Amino acid sequence: MKVLVLAVVLLCVCSLEGAVVKRNAETPSLSDVFTQYFQTVSEYLSKHLPEKAKTEELKTQARAYLEQANEQLSPIAKRLHTELVELITQLVETGKKAVQK
Repeated sequence: MKVLVLAVVLLCVCSLEGAVVKRNAETPSLSDVFTQYFQTVSEYLSKHLPEKAKTEELKTQARAYLEQANEQLSPIAKRLHTELVELITQLVETGKKAVQK
């Protein structure tokens, strides 16, 4: 990550030096450009990285909660399904007996 940022900084600085038109007015020095760029990058990272980390943490917590709920509810759902099938079977049998009488 640091290498990538450094490469981007160097590319930006090189392109800035090539694109700058020399004027009579005083131009900022290379160290000023670096300082401003690093301040901008550090401000951006300090604002946006904690938000992304918090988002990932929430995703992890939600995933863990869903897995836990699935583990707890699966046996209950299977038992409920089995008992419902048995109830319907008993009702059908009772209905058949009532029709035969």
